[in-house]
Amino acid sequence: MNPARAMAAALAVVLTVPGPAARAATPDIEQAYAVPGPWAVETYTIDTRYVVTHPADLGANGFRHPIVTWGNGSDAGPERYAGVLRHLASWGFVVIASTSTTTGSGTEVLAAAEHLIAENAVPAGRFTGTLDTTRVAAAGHSQGAGGAARATLASNGLIRTVVAFNPPDPIWIPDADEIDVSEVTVPVLLLSGVRDTLISPPRTLTGYYDRIPGPAVRAALRAAGHNTIQDDGGGYLGYLAAWLRYQLTDDGRAADAFLGAHPELLGNTAWSNQAAKHLRSPRHHLAPARRRHAEHGDGDPHTRTLTLKP
Repeated sequence: MNPARAMAAALAVVLTVPGPAARAATPDIEQAYAVPGPWAVETYTIDTRYVVTHPADLGANGFRHPIVTWGNGSDAGPERYAGVLRHLASWGFVVIASTSTTTGSGTEVLAAAEHLIAENAVPAGRFTGTLDTTRVAAAGHSQGAGGAARATLASNGLIRTVVAFNPPDPIWIPDADEIDVSEVTVPVLLLSGVRDTLISPPRTLTGYYDRIPGPAVRAALRAAGHNTIQDDGGGYLGYLAAWLRYQLTDDGRAADAFLGAHPELLGNTAWSNQAAKHLRSPRHHLAPARRRHAEHGDGDPHTRTLTLKP
């Protein structure tokens, strides 16, 4: 059998969720998306303002990459999240991170997304014609989590989903960076750590979750503290990649981590304080040619070939 097909078949087996008991016992979806995806990865610096982490083979076979704009936590730059940004790029996302260490206003987070969208339209540029500018997510850590939410509210519908890691309790947020999460209507993934007892304890996640009117998921990783997401991403990578694949590529298997009668995340004993509400099934409205598109790695034996199917 062709090695690429064999690897694709293996991933399909890993991602198959046979029933409620198996979901609770073995987090197959989390494990599948916690390993690097099929794309080789490169990093590109734009001036001194942005670091872009992206699939090396941009636009292979006409694929258009969704965009993720990242907000750093306080006094941290993109280098502190290199493992996270590279992981997302390996799953087909083009990730842009401002080099600012104060992203709570959301200004830098939104400007980064807008910069990439402009780059997609320039003649003969690095990203020209390779980005899906209709599928944009904002994600961030701590102060940057609030920045991601504020950027979303200011984006006039550009940003379609938010991932907030360790969003600070309101007592830590300056008046200028306050946000009313009841105004956020796009799907939101709220993640924190049980050991983050000071800045973003589980009760803070619950408070934000309860005030979000639209689709939302919350969960606290038992073995995580406030900065676990930094460097290699700790135990967050699997559900982070699955959420973005679900929201931005209509990946039905990734969606099973959050949807259905027994969503995997809600039954995963490595997590606590889990809840989900108002989630929708993947929309499956990709154009037929793109649904059939195969995502390619760089020939490395550890990469896989995936096919987006209707």
